[in-house]
Amino acid sequence: MVEDNHNHFCIYCGAKLVPNQHFCSQCGKEVYHDSTQTVKTPSRYESKVKQIEKEYNSKQARASELVEKLFDPSHMSYSKFTAAIKRSNQLFANQLKITQKMMELDSSEVVNRQLEDKIRVLNTFVDKMEELINELVIQLSSNKDDDDDINALFKDMDDLIGSVKDY
Repeated sequence: MVEDNHNHFCIYCGAKLVPNQHFCSQCGKEVYHDSTQTVKTPSRYESKVKQIEKEYNSKQARASELVEKLFDPSHMSYSKFTAAIKRSNQLFANQLKITQKMMELDSSEVVNRQLEDKIRVLNTFVDKMEELINELVIQLSSNKDDDDDINALFKDMDDLIGSVKDY
């Protein structure tokens, strides 16, 4: 919201601002918000995003635990899996942060569509982590050294990471 102290111009570039504008249309800087006048209404996506975050954290912890059980730290697969999980965690955290920032914006149709896209991306991370867990459990229960299955897992994780980077 633009303050009511007749400051309807961007403090960074001087461009004219319209009421309820969040970012300057000229320089892109965030418009000053008076915290005493702004009442944050929770996004309708907030509980869904928190649930996705909780589910992802639980699954990545389980995947890490299985990697610890399956592979010796000196084994190359151990390093590859832990690196893939770490990259996935970093990208998930980045996408989560973007989603949370988007939830702070007004809920216009455009923002809602973008939020739904971000939620699909976050759910893809959860799904891929679940697939990783399932493959690791199969690997653990069969006690076999099938490099093809392991390499397929690495490829799936790399594909996910690549598609999110492209997004």
